[in-house]
Amino acid sequence: MMDHIESQVGEPEVSVVQSAHGVKQLASKYHYYPPDKLGLFESIRVSAKESCTFSPKCFMSGLTSWLPILSWLPSYDLRSYLLGDIASGITVAIMHIPQGMGYALLAELPPIIGIYMGFFPLLIYALLGTSRHTSMGSFAIMCLMTGKIVKQLAVMPEDPEAPYDDNITDSFLTIDDKQTYTPVQVAAIVALTNGFAQILLGIMQMGSLCVYLSDMMVSGFTTGASVHVLASQIPFLLGIHTRSFDGPLKIIYIFIEIFTLIFTSNPAVMVISVFTLTAMIFSNEIIKPWCRTITKLPIPAEFIVVAVGTLASYFGKFKDTYHVKIVGEIPTGLPEPSSPPFELLPAVAVDSTVISIVAYTLSISMARIFAKKYNYSIDANQELYAMGASNIFGSFFGCAPIAVSLARSLIQEAAGCMTQLTSLICCFVLVFVLLFLGPLFETLPNCVLSCIIVVALKEMFMQVLDLKKVWAISRTDALIWIVSFLSVVIIDIDYGLLIGIIISLLVLLGRSQKPKTARLGRVPNTDDYLDVSKHFIAVEIPTLCIFQFCGALHFANCEYFIKKLSAALRKESYDNVATKPLSEKQLQLKADLTFNQTKIQYLVIEMNGMSYTDSSGGILLGQLCKEYKEEGITMCLAAPSENVLETLEACGTLDVISPERIYHSVQDAVKSLTQHDRLVAEDHSYTKL
Repeated sequence: MMDHIESQVGEPEVSVVQSAHGVKQLASKYHYYPPDKLGLFESIRVSAKESCTFSPKCFMSGLTSWLPILSWLPSYDLRSYLLGDIASGITVAIMHIPQGMGYALLAELPPIIGIYMGFFPLLIYALLGTSRHTSMGSFAIMCLMTGKIVKQLAVMPEDPEAPYDDNITDSFLTIDDKQTYTPVQVAAIVALTNGFAQILLGIMQMGSLCVYLSDMMVSGFTTGASVHVLASQIPFLLGIHTRSFDGPLKIIYIFIEIFTLIFTSNPAVMVISVFTLTAMIFSNEIIKPWCRTITKLPIPAEFIVVAVGTLASYFGKFKDTYHVKIVGEIPTGLPEPSSPPFELLPAVAVDSTVISIVAYTLSISMARIFAKKYNYSIDANQELYAMGASNIFGSFFGCAPIAVSLARSLIQEAAGCMTQLTSLICCFVLVFVLLFLGPLFETLPNCVLSCIIVVALKEMFMQVLDLKKVWAISRTDALIWIVSFLSVVIIDIDYGLLIGIIISLLVLLGRSQKPKTARLGRVPNTDDYLDVSKHFIAVEIPTLCIFQFCGALHFANCEYFIKKLSAALRKESYDNVATKPLSEKQLQLKADLTFNQTKIQYLVIEMNGMSYTDSSGGILLGQLCKEYKEEGITMCLAAPSENVLETLEACGTLDVISPERIYHSVQDAVKSLTQHDRLVAEDHSYTKL
């Protein structure tokens, strides 16, 4: 029978045999001394001493971590980086103008604020940020969420084309002896609160918190929010004025209102919208892909559309002749810094915190994609500080909360961006526009900006394709996408985000309650151990039951652990895995590989995949050891990590499980428990060295 097995598996030419070691023997042999356990006050004293130790190297390390620009600027390679940074900086600045002006409308703000958002916050992020390729500034989702708060707390101007007052403080309104606030003031306090929340998260070292938010949740949420963005822009494309709706089902009410008023649309606005949409789509789908085969520099289609639309509106007198709404007066120069209305902070605290988490989640996700592609590291907590400081600084100039823009970031990368110098060059171009070129865009029709926003939503809507891919891989992940998307669309953005987060955490919690388990068998003539329910070649060792547990053993899944372990001892098929039926040849081979089973004497728990165990899990192992011992079964542990061993020692489990029965690997356990030297003598496939 052994000859038949070897002919199927493949006989090794040479096999190295080493003696089996337990954890106790290796600790003694290599002089392992566990560190002293410090009390609470002693731990605080040691940590404080280490943190306060001063040295030039420590000082520079701390300074560069807080000001990342000091880590790359001194070693900046002019020959390799400068041309790409200049090209990408100018290109992205041109994109900031139309996108910023359009996104500002989503936040119910004057269009000039969108350009401010591409200048003031970006100055700070260039100094503090660690991502080289992300383009910070205005973004549709953030502006839409901000616009909801603005409509709730601000007094909206009757004339949307009214000039914007640079001095925020002087723009307080008084109605019936009650102080009210302008949209710019409300957006500013939202940005300020946003910044405070992000810096607080950074102080709490919670930069990796958003990792627990499922990618499917983020994808479903942003796709659903894009539906709201589209709905908000359709009235501008048609030249109609719709009422404002809030609360659940508002997206349905908006579309009902649009269909009710569609016959009152402005024909001139519709013609401009159709022409602009056609030109933008033709450029994005045909001209830009063709140009990418010739040059890396992208075609600034958005800026060209804005320029043509502005000139056509100016010479055609669209406002006076066809009643087309235009951007209106745009001030030149930079606004004076003014304090946001701090008394509104409690009113916007909850919504602003939600916006800060969404903005950071989207931004860190995009930053990690670029960091992985170009092989550099980003600091998750430093990104919180950078975004928080950027929002706080921008709030004093009337800016709304910022986030990364997917479209601008991709173009920034394609244009040759190498470092954060791109952001500084972008700021230089924008300040030139603010100082001298702003009034040139006053006659730009609002519907042109809406067209730019709608076309930019394509990348967001393409995320629907994620659902198809994920559905084939994991129905649970697909469910997260569907619930997040429908919750945002049907209920509202903020409630949809909350529901999406709850569903993601429940799925994560549910998966932690049912970790992966397996009953292992050995592949003949090797030291490999595989799941016997999935690999017919794996053979169970006589008198042994090797049980693999991957995950965390804690109080919530102790019952699950016992259930799976009992099934393994009874040699039942307990994994919910759809295994393919074996062929006749495979069945015969599996029969040949199966030894005569005898009574189990040893239970080996393979712990290489056990991330941690709490006190409940440790106590459970001790209790099981006693119960199995009464039944004549000796419990052994294989490949436990040091932190798991420390927990087991603290729980008193190691007083029950003999240290001689704790092994560094499954192979060590098998060799020791099955008298390996005797088996080697009988197996001629091994050659001792």
